[in-house]
Amino acid sequence: MLQPLGRVVLAGLAVTLVLAVISPRLHSAETQPSNILFIHMEDMGVQIPAYGDHTVATPNLDRLAAEGIVFEHAHVVAATCAASRGALFSGLHPHQNGIMGFIDSHGFHFREGLTTFIHALKEQGYECGLTYKTGVKPNPPFDFKPSYKQNRLTGEDSDHLVNNSVDNFRFFLQHLEEGTPFYFQAQTPDTHSTWHRPEFINPGSEGWPYPDVDLAKLRPFDWLGDDFAMNAKFRREVGTYYSAIQRVDWFVGRILALLDEFGHADSTLVIFSSDHGPSHLLRGKTTPYQAGLQVPFIVRWPGVVANPGTRSSALVSFVDLSPTFQEAAGVSPPLYLPGYSLIPLFKGEPPARKFLYSTYVAHTTNQGSYWPTRTIMDGRHKLIHNLNGNGVRRRIPDGYNNTSFLLAKTLAELPVDSVARTVADRSTAPPEFELYDLENDPGEIHNLIGQTEHRSIEKSLHEQLRRWQQTVVDDPFRDPQYLDSFNADYAQRLAQYERKRQQMPASEIKRSKYRVDWDHRIESWDPTPYLRAAGESQ
Repeated sequence: MLQPLGRVVLAGLAVTLVLAVISPRLHSAETQPSNILFIHMEDMGVQIPAYGDHTVATPNLDRLAAEGIVFEHAHVVAATCAASRGALFSGLHPHQNGIMGFIDSHGFHFREGLTTFIHALKEQGYECGLTYKTGVKPNPPFDFKPSYKQNRLTGEDSDHLVNNSVDNFRFFLQHLEEGTPFYFQAQTPDTHSTWHRPEFINPGSEGWPYPDVDLAKLRPFDWLGDDFAMNAKFRREVGTYYSAIQRVDWFVGRILALLDEFGHADSTLVIFSSDHGPSHLLRGKTTPYQAGLQVPFIVRWPGVVANPGTRSSALVSFVDLSPTFQEAAGVSPPLYLPGYSLIPLFKGEPPARKFLYSTYVAHTTNQGSYWPTRTIMDGRHKLIHNLNGNGVRRRIPDGYNNTSFLLAKTLAELPVDSVARTVADRSTAPPEFELYDLENDPGEIHNLIGQTEHRSIEKSLHEQLRRWQQTVVDDPFRDPQYLDSFNADYAQRLAQYERKRQQMPASEIKRSKYRVDWDHRIESWDPTPYLRAAGESQ
């Protein structure tokens, strides 16, 4: 796979390359256009049997895994909704595409002039639909995008949001012109906190309910430390997360059944994944740890997947989805994208990607959720760079709600020198660098930075991360002066937002169209810094 040049573009090639990135359809891809179904969950980690967690049964996800490939190392590029979805649609990292944090009143948005893979698919004749939200601004040009409560099949609004999504996919397929390829993003808010939402599914629905979650089967998450013990209240709260996963599995079954019913199962690329890991569990959403970055990634594509029912240790990034979807549609992806098409992996070819990177900046306009980080992972070792680490200030992973309150109370009951308390303290006041051996320490408990026996891998990952920041994604946050100025900008905008919050609640701020101004940091789209040079690789 080719690699961006950074800001150095050979003069003799500059005009040609710029023209090439303007039109993503200069060359036809070898793959024939395929229907694409992306089942995309919110705030859902890998707590399912396909990834070794058997707390609840997920027969429909198990079926999908048996008919396709389970990718064991799939990462988002930022463990927060807007930034992850921005990377999905654009194929670019947050600082590249502009969505470095929440949209709307929080001010982040795509760079003016930037197009998404939805634009490319529509130019190729695709009908594009979506349920639930895009999470980005401006919205990609979907042909079909009902509101959360809207049920286009019944013509009525409903709180049964999962049923709505199923019915809306049926409506979409019913009205699809014969022979028209489609992209559909089937989504629900199920695994987004608050998890106890029984109203999401109509109690009379076929195949529902699933059995109650057996709370006795719950085990502490490995990222909280091996001496963390769940008390009864926290156990019940975590049980509602697994109940949400059951709703997800039911949803997957209904969506796949519609593919069968309308005769599209054999001609559709199906991918199941999530925008990031679970929230309010200290080291998940908004953090650089595996519980936030790692997501389920299961692929079924009849006639293309070489070895159905297998697992892959290949590295998969969310910036790989845009080139994958475009190639599946018969479109040559733009040259500026930093990701790789995954189609060669589906066919059983060797992986091109050697490293996974993340580039989180912020969640909302909140002091605790602004915590720029950069990570690099080679499949076994992961290096984390907390740009504001070493006591610059504390961070609050994903804010406060009942889950995080119960977790905090549980932690407070443990000895100060317990592993769980030590890990929690490190998570809220991290050092500048962290290094973990994920093979021997999947919970990222033991920071290996500075240890003699790990200095070689520490140095190697650090150098590769800096090289990638400079030559592939032109990351301005690698410059300490830029970081200092961005920190000052964020503090100023936080003060402005807090003054607004004193005048009206957050819900009214959104309705009022008030927006924190980040436009000076989000210049118009220019692909030049990210053009690729033949013969180079990541």
